[in-house]
Amino acid sequence: MAGERALNLKALQYFHAAARYGSIAQAAAHLHVAQPAVSRLIRKLEQDLGVRLLTRTAQGVSPTGEGGHLLDRTAPILQLLDQTRAEVRNWDQEPAGPVSVALMPAVAPLVAPLVVRRVRDQYPKVLLSLSEGLGTAIADGVLTGQFDLGLFHADREVPSLAIAHLLDEPMFLIGPEDGMGGGRDAIDIGELPNFPLLLPEAPNPMRRMIDRLTGDRGLALDIREIVNSTAMIKAMVAAGLGYTIQSYSFFHEEAQRGSPRFRVLKIKGMSRNWSLARLEGRPAGGAVLAVAGIITDIACDFADTHYRQPPAG
Repeated sequence: MAGERALNLKALQYFHAAARYGSIAQAAAHLHVAQPAVSRLIRKLEQDLGVRLLTRTAQGVSPTGEGGHLLDRTAPILQLLDQTRAEVRNWDQEPAGPVSVALMPAVAPLVAPLVVRRVRDQYPKVLLSLSEGLGTAIADGVLTGQFDLGLFHADREVPSLAIAHLLDEPMFLIGPEDGMGGGRDAIDIGELPNFPLLLPEAPNPMRRMIDRLTGDRGLALDIREIVNSTAMIKAMVAAGLGYTIQSYSFFHEEAQRGSPRFRVLKIKGMSRNWSLARLEGRPAGGAVLAVAGIITDIACDFADTHYRQPPAG
């Protein structure tokens, strides 16, 4: 509309720094500019928008409701500008710049250390930002530009997301170390109703998958408690309070140490995928593609190491 002012990019950068550090003085030090310049541009931004963006107290500054909304909406834009600047400066050179990755909780303990180590070794100019979240939050974050890449269990198509299916991994029934006898290493899905289960609630993608597979077979599971925390489920299973259904990452630390706290049975016919998503139609710079390649390689390594088969085709 005529008469509306364009947002000042430098003012947005100063506002983000002040909100991040909770202090005009610390923001100025981080930006290597004078404190009055930061205050002046932020106040000018507030005047242009006609709202207060920061609450100012003797202890520092914090975003108002309007300021928090502006932060959420403009953070992906500033991140994209930082990436573009790094890509242009390093054109025809090694990948560089910030890359944000979100991982589902089930694989984060496994994947995060490997991603960090390989990026440090192969692409030292890439600055990683790692987050953890459920599938819906990851998909939303990739759609809004909060994350460049998201690794999660994709149980449906998501418009505007380019989703690459990396790996199918088996699921396991996991109980206390002395809770399952018989010397077996696998069970059928049809046996699951015989075990008292500790599971997260239905919005969880893994729970949706379990409900779908068991519902298709007319199975009624014995769910004793709804527990929306992997750490709590692990402690309760180890204490002999029930069983859960999870992937290898749930017990990988114990398996690596050779001191299992759990008895593990593979569930025949139950698996879930690792899928890597990025925003469809958004140009992926060299750094994003490099990190995506590393995550894909890690998935392939797990397929080989833990006898999981990559998806056909």
